[in-house]
Amino acid sequence: MIVFNCSQAFAEFIEPKQAGPAPLVCEPPSPHPSEDGPHLIDVDGQPPRHVQQWLVHFVRVQRKPCAVAMDIDTRYAMVFPHLKKGDPEGFLNAFATRLMNEMVLAATSVAMLADFETMLARFVETNERFLFVRRTERSTQSHLKEAVWDFMDHCHEIGQVPESHEDCAIIDARINQTPRCTKARKHGFFADEEMLCAWLRCVGGLTEAGEATVRERWRDNIRRQRRAPWFDAP
Repeated sequence: MIVFNCSQAFAEFIEPKQAGPAPLVCEPPSPHPSEDGPHLIDVDGQPPRHVQQWLVHFVRVQRKPCAVAMDIDTRYAMVFPHLKKGDPEGFLNAFATRLMNEMVLAATSVAMLADFETMLARFVETNERFLFVRRTERSTQSHLKEAVWDFMDHCHEIGQVPESHEDCAIIDARINQTPRCTKARKHGFFADEEMLCAWLRCVGGLTEAGEATVRERWRDNIRRQRRAPWFDAP
């Protein structure tokens, strides 16, 4: 299950114009995302086995409607420009497409994409249900604001708001390679590494030994990138 914790701005933007029997964005089941577990029910009537909590904010960049979403646990962020007001289906489709593609690419880079079809089926199964609630989380909110500023800066640098998933993924990568720290992880971490491990644990059954391998390969890739020579253009 995915819980989208919406800022007031995003809650107002994503709410469909045609009101249903109940509003899309509802009141949260508990004051804090970490306390939701006992209050959530999955499609089978049982508590969900896996819950992802995301914080989502709406912002206009160069007059374009955009959303920035950040996973509360890993602080992994993704940007979604050119959204349509009152179109939750469009947002959900863009969200699932981007997350799956970015994680497949990351898993491939560390040679951990064992069975794509099985991982895809598991991804769909664990995220079959979603929930939009009006709630924030103070610690994540500060990192989300930094991601929004980074997004706006990048758009200013290139002179436009990107449209394709591929162009947005470049911005996602830049944001997620920013070192972060929390009260629980004061020594710092990188969101892209943390999300890859979390995703592989969820959809690929990653063990502790496997996670150690993933982290070593991921850091080897980073070291190789930093050692890569620069060449002047002719």
